[in-house]
Parts: sequence; C-alpha cells; structure tokens
Amino acid sequence: MNEEAFEAFRAEANEELQAKQASLQAVYNLSAHGRWWFDQEAETLQFFDAQDRLRVEADVIHVGSYSRRSDTWLWAWANVSLLPKLRAKAEALRALESATGYAVFGEADTFEADEPMAWELAAIAVKHLDAMGCYRAPNADESCLSFLALVEIRTVQ
Repeated sequence: MNEEAFEAFRAEANEELQAKQASLQAVYNLSAHGRWWFDQEAETLQFFDAQDRLRVEADVIHVGSYSRRSDTWLWAWANVSLLPKLRAKAEALRALESATGYAVFGEADTFEADEPMAWELAAIAVKHLDAMGCYRAPNADESCLSFLALVEIRTVQ
C-alpha cells in the first residue's frame, strides 16, 4: 500500500469508527453507565447501571494500550501482562503489517505515540477486525488506556 492509499485507508477507518461509536452511543448509551468491568478470562466488557446491575455486555478483542506517562503504544498481542488467550485473539492485527506495508503494525515493543494516534491505531484495528466499535478503558489513575474492540454487544435484562 503506498502512502496515498494508506492515508485513504486511515481516513476511512477513522470515519467508520466515528459512525460506529455514534451508533453504539445511540443504542447502548455506554457513557451513561455507573461503572464498567473488563473480565480478561471471559474476554468480556460489562457495563453496570447506577444500582450496580449488569445492563450491557460485549465480547472484546484487546487491541492495544496507550501510556499517557511515556506517550507510547503497545499492541495487545505483544503485551505479556495480558492473558495468553487475549494475546492470541489480537494476533490477527499483525496482518496489518503485510496488508499496509507499515512496520508499526508488527512492532512488538512499545513505540512513541500520542493519544490521537492511539485512536487512529484503534480505528484501523476495528476496521480490520470488522468490529462494532471500540471502548477506551482507563486504569485507576487514567495513566494507561486500554483500547478494546467490541466484537459483539448485547443488552442484559
């Protein structure tokens, strides 16, 4: 993929993600839930209401993590702190290196990135995985953000 084709691909992925995020917000109103929980073992993201009742659950693929402290990105498939099943599911993202010709998609170490770039990488991953959208999950002090592709989402009653 030449630079012009990649730029078009990147722009399309960003536009698609914006539309997907708007649709998820309209249907599931994820930002209005009282709390969320990422269960690595079950590979699910759960959203609870103000009374702490489970309301929405999504099957996810962990895409990668962005560190606000070091301004770096790490692909989930290379993140040894994730369970092996999660890393294995994220392996599909490595194909982006050969599809695009950009080595950044096969980088096994952290690399310099800012938060807008993290969103762009997530958008490209969501497009590649044909996911429904993405959830940016912060750690307790919000210094690290995990980007989770929402593969399937459902309301729980």
